[in-house]
Order: sequence, then C-alpha cells, then structure tokens
Amino acid sequence: MFNIVAMAQGLGGSSSSEFLLTTILYIVFMGFIVASFFPGFQQKMQIGFLSRDVEKNLYMIEGYLKDSKSMAEKLLKDKNFPEPQQFINKVMERFVIDPVNIEPTDIISRMKLLLRANEDTVREMITKYSPNIDPMTRSQIEISAEVVNALNMIFKIIRHYLLMAKKLNSIMIMYQLQMVAPIYVKLAEAYARAQKVFLQGIPVGDGLGPLVASRFLMNINDKWVPSKDIIAGTMEFEGRRLIVVKAEGPMATVGTPGEAVQNIIEKEGSKVSRIITVDAALKLEGEDTGSIAEGMGVAMGDPGPEKIAIERVATKYNIPIDAVIVKMSMEEAITEMRKEVYDSADKVVNYVKDLIRERTKPGDSVVLVGVGNTAGIAQ
Repeated sequence: MFNIVAMAQGLGGSSSSEFLLTTILYIVFMGFIVASFFPGFQQKMQIGFLSRDVEKNLYMIEGYLKDSKSMAEKLLKDKNFPEPQQFINKVMERFVIDPVNIEPTDIISRMKLLLRANEDTVREMITKYSPNIDPMTRSQIEISAEVVNALNMIFKIIRHYLLMAKKLNSIMIMYQLQMVAPIYVKLAEAYARAQKVFLQGIPVGDGLGPLVASRFLMNINDKWVPSKDIIAGTMEFEGRRLIVVKAEGPMATVGTPGEAVQNIIEKEGSKVSRIITVDAALKLEGEDTGSIAEGMGVAMGDPGPEKIAIERVATKYNIPIDAVIVKMSMEEAITEMRKEVYDSADKVVNYVKDLIRERTKPGDSVVLVGVGNTAGIAQ
C-alpha cells in the first residue's frame, strides 16, 4: 500500500490539484491492471462502451421515426383526416407474411395475392377514413405509411438486438450490431428524406424509367390502361410499332408493369419481337451516378410477381428481353432526382432507339417498359 502522505511530501512544490489528479490517474491505472485479471469484468466494460455507441445510433433512428410520424400526422390533419394518429398506429405495425416456400408450387401467385391484398387493404383504409380523397393525396398518404412502417421496423430490430446483447452479455452480438448500426442510420435518413420529397411531388431517382417512357408517351395522344395504375400508348418508330408502358403519374406509384406487359403481349401474340425494360439500379461504391449499362433480362426491383409475369410471357412467345439500367445509390434512388440521373434520361432514349434499330426490323412490334416510381412524372 502506497503512502499518500509520503507521496505528497515527495511532490515538493506541486499544487494540491495536481496531486489530486495524479492520485486519481494512478488509481484508475491500477484499476485497469487489476481488471485485466478478470475477463468477465473486462468484457462488461467493453460491452458498455459498445452499447453506448449503438444507443447513439438507435437514438438517431428513433428521431427519424418520430419526425416521419409527425409529418404523416400533419398531412392527414391538413386533409381533414379523422383520427390521424389511430391510422398511423395501424399502418406502422402492418406486415406481410411470406408464403410457404417449402412447397414452391404456385408460390408466385400466392405472393402476388398477398402483396396486392395488402396494397388494396391500405388503400381501402384510406378511402374509408376519407371517401372523397383525390388520387394524388391518396398516393402521398400511402407513401408516408410505407416510410413510417419501414422506419418503425428498422428501429425495432436494432433495439431488439441491442437489448438481447445486453441481456445475454454477448460481446459478439454487440460487435456486429456496432458495425451494422451506422448503415441502418444512413438508410433511415434516406427514408426520412424520401418522405419529404414524395410529399412535395418531386421526381425521385427511381423515376428514371418512367421519365424515359414519358419522353415517348408525350407524343402519343391515344393512351389506355392495360392494368392497375399503368398507362400505355402506341406509336410508330422507323417502321416499327412501339408500345410504351409506365406507371400512371404524377402519383407516387410503380403500378403493375408485369401484368400490363403480360396483357399486352397476350393480345399482340407473336407480333412482338422484343421487350426492352428500363430501370434504375443500385451502383457499387466507386461507380458513377447516372452511368448506363445494358444486359439481358427484366430490369425490375420486384419481389417476384411482376418480374416473373414478363419472363413467363416472353418465354411463351420466345421474345428476347433487353435491360437498360442507370446506376445510382439507394439514397439517390428514393430522394430527389439528381442532375446526373436526369441528364442520363435523354442518353437512355437514344440508347433505346439504337437498340430498336439494331435488333428489330421494320414491321416488328416492340414493348418498351419504363420501370420505377413515377412520382411527379406525368405521361
């Protein structure tokens, strides 16, 4: 045991505050040395440090969730929506259970039923509260409900694993949580920003596909509805019959493009020689926003039903499917359309025209699908 009096005498002219600080540092240092001989105590200290970092991220996610709920509630109040808080509490806890996949037979039709039924149920809930609501406002409420629901899920999952790590005293869970939490903070921030953009009716990055389609549709007077929330039109392009498909704007919706293409081709039959899909795609770090790439297949970020509808009808009639994508980050896809993305639309239009010239011949029919959320983009 060291003698504090002797130490004080040895310090000579040092002030009492310096002596106190030195003593505290010495005690802390000795404490760490002693603690190093007790792994359990050391682990608890590490968990404590890690949990504070995770809690800071969780607090930020909770802030985005509260702001999103407040924004949704304000929208509903402004539209004279009765009991807005009750509606928000309902939709923020909604979920869709995946169909049984151990027996894959008709899994796509079952998934389609569940997804469509969920969309229809939310829409019916909105019209029940406000029977005379206009389509634009309804789509804004639907988007707000989706954002609140997503943020609520992110918050609850991070909180769940944080509390579990503490309960189990598991440093491995805490380490993993600390690594992924900042990613989810960034995702939550993007969702929060997206809600503001959608409520203003501003086109988002994911609207690249519909924007390209609208460049063709704006020259077409005769348009029709091939499926729910989808608009289509036919025009002649250098001797070819071009059928253009996109979600009906300017409401915030992606519609049912797969069903639309299926209906169109079943009607046209073997006359269709090519399907071209245009969509936004997530870029890898280091890739340029707005860069264009081409491949084969259905360019569509769909859980399954819409995408497979195009693949099945294309297989039935042996129709090749071209995919043209414009690259962007997740944040850029769901927030206001960047200049680089907007400028790429004209380049994609020319790219599509070149594809039609090179891979089809006069007299052929071609289906062009602009895939994506058509918020703020008319036809």
